[in-house]
Amino acid sequence: MKRILLTISLLCSFSVFVHAQVVFSDDFEAYVVGTQLTLQNNVDWTTWSGVPGTAEDPLVSSDYAFSGTKSILITSNPGPRDLVHPIADYTTGKYKMSFRMYIPTGFDGYFNTLQDFAGTASQWGMQAYFYAGGNGNVDAGAALAAPFTYPHDTWMLIEVIVDLNADWAEFYVQGNLIIGWIWHTGTFGTGTLNQLGGSNLFGHDDPLTVEPAQFYFDDYQLIDMLWVPVELTSFAVSVNNIGNVVINWSTATETNNHMFEIERRAETGEYFTIGFINGAGTTTEPQNYTFTDKTVETGKYFYRLKQLDFDGRYEYSDEVEVDVIGPLTFDLAQNYPNPFNPTTNIKYSVSETGNVKLSVYNTVGEEVAVLVDGFSESGFFEVSFNASGLPSGVYLYKLQSANSVQTKKMMLLK
Repeated sequence: MKRILLTISLLCSFSVFVHAQVVFSDDFEAYVVGTQLTLQNNVDWTTWSGVPGTAEDPLVSSDYAFSGTKSILITSNPGPRDLVHPIADYTTGKYKMSFRMYIPTGFDGYFNTLQDFAGTASQWGMQAYFYAGGNGNVDAGAALAAPFTYPHDTWMLIEVIVDLNADWAEFYVQGNLIIGWIWHTGTFGTGTLNQLGGSNLFGHDDPLTVEPAQFYFDDYQLIDMLWVPVELTSFAVSVNNIGNVVINWSTATETNNHMFEIERRAETGEYFTIGFINGAGTTTEPQNYTFTDKTVETGKYFYRLKQLDFDGRYEYSDEVEVDVIGPLTFDLAQNYPNPFNPTTNIKYSVSETGNVKLSVYNTVGEEVAVLVDGFSESGFFEVSFNASGLPSGVYLYKLQSANSVQTKKMMLLK
């Protein structure tokens, strides 16, 4: 006989499973060394003039690479070389453009991020100068707004984050924040466009010296930082009258949602998976889910959902807490399965201590089995009934204590 003591706690909440989604990436390994890039891919990359194969079209190089064996050489001699990744004029959301840059000693580097890419009519959000000698500066909300230093002859991580919802942008070198500014104000503080339109790498000579531009560019990524695959609108835990913890949750939208794992931990334990529910894939229709946990004992527990995409990414919901206590009613549940052959399970609850008897009778009132007979604490219980020695038919099972009696029917089909 198994005793189960369960919860009376309920928690509802609103939350979102948020992932960072890579919108576009390129490590340049798929291209031929010594051939101009946009001749090989004029869908994701273009030049300032928009014409592949002109003198401004940069070459795929094997001189240096951050990953693999290839990168893109941006230079002003011969040149200038110019490379643009156009972005579809985003006006909402939060995005990160990241790439690796390698500048040999004695040379300059330069890039900009565009609010709008339209050739000579383009609008700039920012531009960064990497001067020969390891100093740099950035036009962001004002001219030469933030000086910085950088290392020659090494691959640097360059990041620009643009939050269009907040109209705010940030520029990082090697993970260090160089400047944050109001994005729509653009390079010199006179802009008006809260939009993201592209990344531009350009062979720009140092305006202060005679050193030419030459740098290598690798592992470009455009990342959507607010991609929401699953919008969770409710997450509730309750207990039913037969001693099971019932977990219900709902979603407003889902994108690429493979499944939910239901996880539980005790107050001093670690989370482990207790079940799975398939997701709805991609949908804008509200979805409702339920899972029943039949395996807890008395104590405090925590539940959470692990949402998994088809591509293996996952996120966790907030956790909900439940306190497991004893039952409050005298109750006899319907056996399961029913009909059965030859074994079925019977759950019941007892609200106070005392003698309890659970018996099985045939339809003429003869007692054919006694499953429980004796003293019992209050609680939820479950017993198994094996009717292999009985003929098919309808049977009654009765739970009785000093103050209460309940009877239900079940059917044996052989």
